[in-house]
Amino acid sequence: MSCRGLIAAVTTVVAIVSGDAWAGLASTQSRQEPDLSAYDLGVAAAVRSDLTASVELPDGGQVYVFGDTLAVNGQVICAPSHCPYGFPHDSIAIQRPGTATFRMQSCAAAACPYGWQWVPNWPDGSYFWMAAPAVEGNSLYVIGERISRSAGAVEGEYTARFTVGAGDALTYQGITALTGAADDSQWGSATPDPGGRGWWLTGTRNTGGTGCVADCKTMDTAYVPLNAMTHPSAWHVQLGVLPSGEGYDLGTVVSMSHVSGHGWVAYTKRNDIIGSTLERLNAWHVTGPWHVAPQQWQAKPAPGCAWTYSAETHPASPAPPGTMLVSWASNHDAPGTACDMQPQFTDLPIGSPPPRTDGSGCGPPTGGDNRFP
Repeated sequence: MSCRGLIAAVTTVVAIVSGDAWAGLASTQSRQEPDLSAYDLGVAAAVRSDLTASVELPDGGQVYVFGDTLAVNGQVICAPSHCPYGFPHDSIAIQRPGTATFRMQSCAAAACPYGWQWVPNWPDGSYFWMAAPAVEGNSLYVIGERISRSAGAVEGEYTARFTVGAGDALTYQGITALTGAADDSQWGSATPDPGGRGWWLTGTRNTGGTGCVADCKTMDTAYVPLNAMTHPSAWHVQLGVLPSGEGYDLGTVVSMSHVSGHGWVAYTKRNDIIGSTLERLNAWHVTGPWHVAPQQWQAKPAPGCAWTYSAETHPASPAPPGTMLVSWASNHDAPGTACDMQPQFTDLPIGSPPPRTDGSGCGPPTGGDNRFP
């Protein structure tokens, strides 16, 4: 899960999807939207990194967070072969409504590493990998992992805090260790509760046992009330929502969103780096039952890359009606080539779960998730 994606400055007159994904998609049908090629060009011009995740700002813009970053705005910072741990381990861009332009946010004024890594390394050289951004008012929270420099292993879950000021000015406010049940899963995705009461997080754990090479991950969920991203004791964690060994073949990240009239939809990179396809799951409730779509979609790597992993949904970004923008990471040189690290994008069908059989009729629930803690 390290090095991640590219971004470029290509402006397109478009409508950004806002609010509930399906409602936003419906509202943009009559307007021109940035297509996949615009996103590819926009990312490529702005950053070289392996993956990206995004969250909507109150004014309709979006924050895109990136992982290990090798180049910004066309300027190479460091090649992986020359400084495997020395490059920035995160970077941030702002995308304004109606564009496919990604404006990289510099932290040079705060004397941050290379002017782009917002979260400083720990004194022992361990570093932070951004994974799941969330916005409440002018506060940006990013949940992610502390990674050891020597072994590249996860050492714990953390929430980094920022404020977003006038002119999209970011200020880093610090980082908080997640303790107790909030530290039991590797959180990879955050999405607003449809009732506006907080956030739903999805995370995974490797529960397949020694020697497991397929279907090794278990998905967990957490409900986080508003203003509690840095208060792990307030999190409501449910472990084992999708257990390993039952055919889900989950990747490290399961990225989930709520779509009005269609319930919950999640996408994952099947079996992470050893797999080759994207998988969709649908449910009327966060805690399931979840249903795997019969169709899968190819997750092709960026040119020269051998690995793909970490699928992320971008529900506030424009996509054709009935679809959602999904990205996945590319990394690691293929034999005899140099990997052009960048997240890849595609529009995937949203779908719906099968008709409900819980005694409340065959249609979707009228409100939010009725298993709210």
